[in-house]
Amino acid sequence: MCVLAGCALVSAPAHASTTIAKPSGLQARQALLIETDTGTTLFARGANARVPIASTTKLMTAYVTLETQSLGHVFVEQPYAASQDESLAGLTPGARYNVADLLRAMLIASGGDAANTLALDIGHGSMARFLALMNADAKQLGLTHTHYTTPVGLDTPGNYSSAANLATLAQVLLRNKFFAKVVSEPEAILHDGLVVANTDDLIGAYPFMVGVKTGHTQDAGYCLVGAASWHGVHLMSVVLGDPSNAARDADTLKLLRYGLRLYHHVTIAVRGRSYFTLGVSGGSTQKVALVAARSAGIVISRAVAVHVALAGVPAQLQAPLAAGTQVGAIDVTENGKLALSVALLTQAAVAAAPESGASYGVVILALFVLGGCSLGGMRARARRRARRRRGLVAR
Repeated sequence: MCVLAGCALVSAPAHASTTIAKPSGLQARQALLIETDTGTTLFARGANARVPIASTTKLMTAYVTLETQSLGHVFVEQPYAASQDESLAGLTPGARYNVADLLRAMLIASGGDAANTLALDIGHGSMARFLALMNADAKQLGLTHTHYTTPVGLDTPGNYSSAANLATLAQVLLRNKFFAKVVSEPEAILHDGLVVANTDDLIGAYPFMVGVKTGHTQDAGYCLVGAASWHGVHLMSVVLGDPSNAARDADTLKLLRYGLRLYHHVTIAVRGRSYFTLGVSGGSTQKVALVAARSAGIVISRAVAVHVALAGVPAQLQAPLAAGTQVGAIDVTENGKLALSVALLTQAAVAAAPESGASYGVVILALFVLGGCSLGGMRARARRRARRRRGLVAR
């Protein structure tokens, strides 16, 4: 029995007759939206332009820190001469903070004081050495439209990136569990009791928002690298050069809501669930279930039809087979191309068929022969015994 309708399930486009309009009225000079599971770019405006990026620079400061330091390592907070209107976490100069708290202060509160301390301590007192690490890592990550001259993100000549490069860097960072948790928090309490609030006011206000980093300077305007996760759909947005904080938030929400309307997650298989039942050749009445080897799903556009079908499943199983043997798969094709395949395994062992009656007789005959007997000899002895009883044979 197949649990897929007719052993094939076609998912028709959910919006076959409805076109989902792209975001309009964006005020950002540069903008980008990516569906990160497939890497599909859903919207782009000037995504490769090299522009000032304000405090989104701190994403690379965080990357270098996470690559070189343990979270428990302790640094002494360095004195910092902040510029006017610069974001600070309010750390105490001379106090001892571990790397985890310094990252919280820098990423949540966008603290320039925390970024300065990380740069100087990791650079062994040399800002130039830390900047060299930032630029080396940018090159290694393939960020060809990026260059750093500050770990903080102030308007500094030669400090720039692009929406596309920022999206790439943010996706790499979100693979780090500590980073992903920190940037999704509306606030955090450091070990000295200091409370730091997130400069991204969308975090906590919208359940699908999971990060990532704000920025603002006169040259860069208002910037936000955003990320959303909702019912299995994962999105990355970047807006640069917005005229205000409100415009930055509005543009980000337009992009992410567009992506969430356009895509959805479909569960294809659940590990251990039976999807087909097969009989065993040779007249056996045994039935064996085929179960999914793993749980799997796929993120697809609502405007695209996918085809789900069983592939490589035979008419019957040939005994013997061990439990857990792969027998076919569930294949998902999108626009005619294989998008996902989940192996199907035998849930139980397939036993060998019992021996037939004819072969059983052969075995019995062989035992007689091996025992020094034959059918002819047995008949002759029986006749002699009968004659003795009739007195026909002398004793």
